[in-house]
Amino acid sequence: MDRNTLIGIALTLLGGILWGFSGICAQFIQQQRGITPEWLLVVRLLSAGAITVFYVFFRMRGTMFRIFKSPKDTAKLLVFGILGMALCQYSYFRSIFYAGAGIATVLQYLAPAMIIIYMSVVHRVKPSWGEGISVLLATVGTALIALHGDFSKLNINEAVLFWGLLSAVAVAIYSVQPVQILRTYGTGPVVGLAMMAGGILAYGAWPLHEVPGTWDMWTFGALFGIVILGTVVSFNAYLEGVRRIGAVRGSVLSSIEPISAALLGWLVLGNTFVTSDMIGFVMILSTIFILANEKKAN
Repeated sequence: MDRNTLIGIALTLLGGILWGFSGICAQFIQQQRGITPEWLLVVRLLSAGAITVFYVFFRMRGTMFRIFKSPKDTAKLLVFGILGMALCQYSYFRSIFYAGAGIATVLQYLAPAMIIIYMSVVHRVKPSWGEGISVLLATVGTALIALHGDFSKLNINEAVLFWGLLSAVAVAIYSVQPVQILRTYGTGPVVGLAMMAGGILAYGAWPLHEVPGTWDMWTFGALFGIVILGTVVSFNAYLEGVRRIGAVRGSVLSSIEPISAALLGWLVLGNTFVTSDMIGFVMILSTIFILANEKKAN
């Protein structure tokens, strides 16, 4: 395994772990502090986008906005920001609102299978043996962890199914669609500008007239976890990893997110594990070793 692949795997895993952490933070401030999904989406995208843009601008100066010289790539950036960044986060929040994080996570992690189907049909890129097995292991493992082995919970209504599948489609979009512009312009500029585009659209839909909820040190701490760690660091890390190892492998490895959320829930919220959770852990972690040792490049 070459150094580039190793770095890509590490960055993708970091992104997934931080998403799990931000999920715990989002659950806390929505359920225990009364913060609305719409307010959280707007603040998350605009704050994280502004921080990323300012950081990259002072680092890259004039090349920061190079993408706007190409109308075609600008259009790709807007599609990524709106259908990838904003749609993914909002649809996931809504599916949590209707059914809870467990079922929402299961539906969202249908994305790797969608990506494989898309790559096979559109780009005629067939998945390797390792990628196919890893998608199966990651999907089943995620379901075991999120549902604690009780598959009767999958009896869900149309609203949950709609938002959950939409979140999976959005994950597939932001894993596949921006790869070309990421390689051309770099991860930082693309991610920062896409977040700003998605945030501006979200603000147009839900203007911030007032701040909802109860605010204390824990609320601010959770918001820091969501905006800085769970958005600025996680999205940049994940998409840089995807740029290095490809969309299929990146989306499979990001399934470390439910493990991260489960472990943090145990440490912070006192959640307990059952046997099915441990089986799910093993299934998901095994995909890391399968993909890391597979010779075929994506």
